[in-house]
Amino acid sequence: MLKGLITLLIFQFLGGCVVKFFDLIVPGPVVGMVFLLFFLMIRKGSFHSLDNAAFLHLRYLPLLFIPAAMGIITQVDTISKEFWAIVVSLFFGTLIALAFSAKLIDILTIRKENKNEL
Repeated sequence: MLKGLITLLIFQFLGGCVVKFFDLIVPGPVVGMVFLLFFLMIRKGSFHSLDNAAFLHLRYLPLLFIPAAMGIITQVDTISKEFWAIVVSLFFGTLIALAFSAKLIDILTIRKENKNEL
């Protein structure tokens, strides 16, 4: 499991370095996750210690919602001022994500059916 934790930390560090070097507005851990995704796609799978490290983190994922909830509680005045902008952006963002996901699933299903026909 130590090898998996080190792998996760290396990709988070690489993402942070890329964000600092190119002065991106995307968080470093997000870039690190994209790098990890490409690594796993090239490797065509994961390994046991990385799976264990990921499951360990997923077990405690609900604890990460506590700081977000506290942020909402402390920013009630800001949220109330920008309420309609938040509601509209959430609504349209959800519609766009839903349409994109539906189209992606449609494309992947057609691709799989064509592959099975060959």
